[in-house]
Amino acid sequence: MVCRVTIHKDVEFPETARAYGRALENWQNTGILPDRFGNDGQWEDNSRLCNSFVYKLHIRLPSEPAWKKSKAQIDRTSNSYLVYARHWMDYNKIQIISIMTPDAHEKARTSFMAELERRAEDFQNS
Repeated sequence: MVCRVTIHKDVEFPETARAYGRALENWQNTGILPDRFGNDGQWEDNSRLCNSFVYKLHIRLPSEPAWKKSKAQIDRTSNSYLVYARHWMDYNKIQIISIMTPDAHEKARTSFMAELERRAEDFQNS
């Protein structure tokens, strides 16, 4: 199956989101990890986001240097996240719902998580 990535209408930094959406789609379809993508996983401490199939991907912003290809993905961490949701009925249907930067770790402890849940549910109901 071919992976398709869309961008949520309320996403922050829409131009960067479109560029990273193309990179995410390419990564999912080829297995070649972009040098701006890092550690990837679900929101382990937020069951509502896990239930909505929301993931966070540590990223380097276009203004920052890329990670070296030799650095393992699990060791690539940052304080900026590309937040995306996978559709519950079609794992290959992905939507970028946020670019959390700066201070993504701090924002993850705020009411912004409810906004991520809302955006993910918009996507899941589409």
